[in-house]
Amino acid sequence: MIVMVKRIAFFPILLLLCFILIFVNDCTYDKLIPSGIFICDLDVGGLTRDEAEDKLQELAEEIKKEAIILIFCNDRWVFSVSEHVDIDVQQSIDNIFTYTQNKSLLQRVAMRQLLKKEPKRMNLVIKYKENKLRQTFDKLNDAIMIEPLDASFKIYGDIVHIVDDVKGRFLDEGKLRENIIKGICMGNGNLDIPVKQWKADKTKENLKAMEIKTKVAEYSTKFNKSIKGRTENIRLAGEKLNGCLLSPNEVFSFNEIVGERTEEKGYKEAQVFINNQTVSDIGGGVCQVSSTLYNLALLIDLEIIERVNHSLPVSYVPLGRDATVNYNTIDLKFKNNTGSYLLLTSEIVDNKFTVKFFGSEKKYNYTELLSEIIMTIPSPVTIKKDYNIAKGEVKIKEGTLGYKANLWKKYVNEKNGDRLLISKDIYNPTPTILYVGEKVKESKKTDDEFIMDNELPVVHSEN
Repeated sequence: MIVMVKRIAFFPILLLLCFILIFVNDCTYDKLIPSGIFICDLDVGGLTRDEAEDKLQELAEEIKKEAIILIFCNDRWVFSVSEHVDIDVQQSIDNIFTYTQNKSLLQRVAMRQLLKKEPKRMNLVIKYKENKLRQTFDKLNDAIMIEPLDASFKIYGDIVHIVDDVKGRFLDEGKLRENIIKGICMGNGNLDIPVKQWKADKTKENLKAMEIKTKVAEYSTKFNKSIKGRTENIRLAGEKLNGCLLSPNEVFSFNEIVGERTEEKGYKEAQVFINNQTVSDIGGGVCQVSSTLYNLALLIDLEIIERVNHSLPVSYVPLGRDATVNYNTIDLKFKNNTGSYLLLTSEIVDNKFTVKFFGSEKKYNYTELLSEIIMTIPSPVTIKKDYNIAKGEVKIKEGTLGYKANLWKKYVNEKNGDRLLISKDIYNPTPTILYVGEKVKESKKTDDEFIMDNELPVVHSEN
């Protein structure tokens, strides 16, 4: 019994002695870095703070003399360590002592035992010189980056084809920053440059989902291709329309798609209507493009949001079927009310401008258009004196008639359906001008009259 009591009493004493030994041992390592701690490949275990700092400073100086070769495909760039980074030796040492000291006594003992089996490798604290790094990354990205190409529709003989999208790429800056630091610490002389894929906004799958498979409608107008400026304007505006996609319920704006018509964009002077007169101005002929498109929209009964007729009749479409435009003031707008996607294309062949809609294989509300003249407005007559024409003579400049016209539509699939009014338009007449001569013929003077004119002043008056 007495022996048992002695043994029980000895056990706490033994625990206390063990704790004292552990504590003494821990105090011994308090100012030393435990064995098994490395910074990069530098063994700093068993060193004091000052000793470790001296060794690390030497390592930092050696590292800063080095360069890393950045590799992408067959291209290489030299990355100078000293130009791009600073090495914070003090913070690197602080991180070691934070890791080893910010633990409980028993955790520190366990850590030291673990480090004997599994050494701990810590990184240098490396800070980038951000301005220099930005310059280098921009240079790399300029050489590496490829912008993606969207999938697109191509029309060959009115057959719809889809051209695949092409993925792009760009520099993975975050990954490269990490890899450079690892490369510096591990002494890697070469690094592959990481990149990210850049997906196209419109993929082949996106376009397939639109179900644009067939030609829905087309409309053409003719122009005089010998008028070079006007022809060029039609071409430029038509190019802007080609390839436009209209999603369901989207409102199309001619001015938004075509943009402002200016000399800087290549538009030429050609005839336009201003104040009931035909004059020359930049962009003449663009209204033929908008009028052709207006007729195309009417053929499949798109909802017309905004449309204005010309002040004078035009030759390329029937009365009531024209649509004038002027940037920032007059627009042509219509809504895709078909419930499916529409692809708009345009082309010029010889002297004919054509626009087409392609869409799904659904049924459309096709219309027949009927233009009706309600009234003919006679040309007013204006008399003007002309002092370049002999008195008594008259020259006539013929004006043009004006019209009141209605445009009707009738649905093709409704055999007995009523016709529906689309618009009521007024086209102004231009005046017929009578130029009445007022020029007085000069009489020839004789030699005697000439002498008398020189001798005496003569006063003329009209009675």
